[in-house]
Amino acid sequence: MPIRDKIRPSVRRIAAQLVEHGHEAYLVGGAVRDLLLGIEPKDYDIATSASPEEVRDVFTRRRSRIIGRRFRLAHVYDHGEVYEVSTFRREPTAEERCVREGDDGVMLWRDNSYGTLEEDARRRDFTVNALYFDVVGDRGIIDFVGGVEDLENQTVRAIGDTAMRMAEDPVRLLRALKLVGLYGFHLEAELERTVREYGERIRLASTNRLFEELLKIMGNARGGAILAAFHDHGFLHWFWPCLDRIWDEPAGELLRALLAERGRRQAADNNYPASKALLLGTLMLAPIRAELGGGTPGQLWEFQSGIDHVCRNLVHEFMAPFPISRFLSARARDICMLLPRFEAGIKRGRVARHPEYQYGYELYSLWLATQGESQESLAEWPQCRPSKSGGPRGRRPRSPRQGHRPRTDGAPVSPPEESA
Repeated sequence: MPIRDKIRPSVRRIAAQLVEHGHEAYLVGGAVRDLLLGIEPKDYDIATSASPEEVRDVFTRRRSRIIGRRFRLAHVYDHGEVYEVSTFRREPTAEERCVREGDDGVMLWRDNSYGTLEEDARRRDFTVNALYFDVVGDRGIIDFVGGVEDLENQTVRAIGDTAMRMAEDPVRLLRALKLVGLYGFHLEAELERTVREYGERIRLASTNRLFEELLKIMGNARGGAILAAFHDHGFLHWFWPCLDRIWDEPAGELLRALLAERGRRQAADNNYPASKALLLGTLMLAPIRAELGGGTPGQLWEFQSGIDHVCRNLVHEFMAPFPISRFLSARARDICMLLPRFEAGIKRGRVARHPEYQYGYELYSLWLATQGESQESLAEWPQCRPSKSGGPRGRRPRSPRQGHRPRTDGAPVSPPEESA
């Protein structure tokens, strides 16, 4: 099937409307890369000659809005979907780079110098991300930097001066290794040296931005492979020190096994829950088990006095430097604390009424899979499919009343058996 036929109609409509108003518009970046690899893109981004204000004029305020300060762009809405529409950029001058007092003029604090299509391509990070596709016209793939060849050779190569590109935005170090983990690519020699040499610069990025990057990584079925790429290239030490320290220990092996099983389920099910609390609980299960003395193979831990407080503190310690809110850490702790109750198989009705029951159920299922255990023990518990969106806390399944059968996923399930 031709690439054009694989592109969402919404993308074609948005690009066509921009062209009708006298602007250039092309599909750009990861979507073009994925289409060439035969992969369904997760996101579609559009690059245009129109400024953010001109994009808003085309689509009106009802269908678009301008976002960002460091990198201003427009969000355009079409049939319930949101698409990023960015203006062609050029390399900023030395004067434009120095926007903060005492700045060395290397790191880009803002990137809003507009330019041409070719200038936009040459200021992007990697060649495989600097490909354009003419959605409306007949130019097809537009490649100024050799991205198609690098894609064929599975090579991640920086555009221009490699060290300068990574210094401009340290998060590019992370994104280079994401391509390695996602697609099995390899880093070009100069880029590999730069990643190892400049890895510490990732700490210059804001912790909130890094946490968002972590969520994106773990939201992908290949999240475990991306973290493995971080570790193999010495980057994990700077990005997530606590995980790097336990990587080769039993706790690290368990954590990787949990992520691998989670990844298999994500790949097989597009509706796998995207709950941040469940993700954090999955990441924390191994270190919590190690801290609470679950050293016996195939077993978790027993209740101890003050265990909740210990676990909540452990979440913040292990997840440093990422900014985890108290609310999210409490939810992750509660999810993990449910697992020994599943293992003991007692007070099922009380456990099933817990606000985090559905995520505890899924995490215990992941645990059983990593231990090579049958899922049969879960058959005695009320089945509950976690929602994909990870909806608001408190809207969880309740234990059914006598004569009622809950419908959590459209199918009836057996009522739980109350135990003392």
